[in-house]
Amino acid sequence: MRSMILKDLRLIGRERTIMSAMAILVFIASFSSIITFGLLVLYKPDFVTVSGVEIGIAGDCPILKTVADGKNYRTLDDALKDFYAGEIGAIIYLPNENLSATNFVTVFLPKDEITGIVASSKVKDTLKDYQRKMREIRGLPGDDGFRFVSPDFRRVEVKEGSSITFRFIYAVLIPLLVITTAIISGGLVVDLISEEHETRTLEVVLSTPMSFTEFISAKVVVSLTVSATLTLVWMILLWVNIGLSNPLLILLPSLSFSMIFASLGVAVTSILKDRERSQLVFSLIAISLVTASFTTPSMMAGVVARVSAGSQFSAIEFLAYPIIGSVLCAASVLLSEKLYFWRSHQG
Repeated sequence: MRSMILKDLRLIGRERTIMSAMAILVFIASFSSIITFGLLVLYKPDFVTVSGVEIGIAGDCPILKTVADGKNYRTLDDALKDFYAGEIGAIIYLPNENLSATNFVTVFLPKDEITGIVASSKVKDTLKDYQRKMREIRGLPGDDGFRFVSPDFRRVEVKEGSSITFRFIYAVLIPLLVITTAIISGGLVVDLISEEHETRTLEVVLSTPMSFTEFISAKVVVSLTVSATLTLVWMILLWVNIGLSNPLLILLPSLSFSMIFASLGVAVTSILKDRERSQLVFSLIAISLVTASFTTPSMMAGVVARVSAGSQFSAIEFLAYPIIGSVLCAASVLLSEKLYFWRSHQG
């Protein structure tokens, strides 16, 4: 079994499709920050110029209008007309400015995430400038910072940096790297097993002391070895480029998903045997699994996103996929063995 594993690992370099997919994966991880920017531009073509979003200031608030770099409106209705027409990206509304008491402002932000994030940042800077100006007018010393409070004046901690860029990296890019690695693992299993069928070397291999179970297990071990190595490579590249909260913890979900796709490859190839049909059916099922993996937070992509971003996740979610992957691998090997011996008896 060991000799077969080493032989298959040496032969992987001849698989141009697999090597090309691995090279693309490494390229994506190497230039993750540039690719993220490209995805943002693809998602919203005017992302490059969205930083120039303008905010509107409405109400009887001369000091706020003085410090704010925006468009001034006498009434909220006038501001809302331009806001819904897309001429301004946000509104700060202060009905009546009070120089000696607390001022409450209402902020209107667009539903569009990217514009909303940029606009909210500009609104925050404007309110900081307004706070400094009001402290100066009231004769208060210094600047004790910008605080977030709830309606009942309790201090609220607001985490910085949760942006659309953050979501692209941790909710899209990293899960896709993990899932693509798993697909490569499954496709490699299909190639390795179907090649033995097509070249009729399976009978020669089984004429040695190696059993059919060991034969299939060796193919799975090869694919998981490639998966683990590839995961480590792109994890290091991502850690250097953008940083990861739990790099070692990502390895387990990645291997788990690779086990799931490898077991799918074993099952499909055991039934169809030839490479073309096996790869076609494997690809169709893989596409369905990838689509399903993004449906809920507990699915594959959601778990990987939370683990990589350092968000909360339960032990059940984290350990469920290794268990599922192990069970499916064992079941696929057993299925393959049953089918092989059934065909042998039928022949």
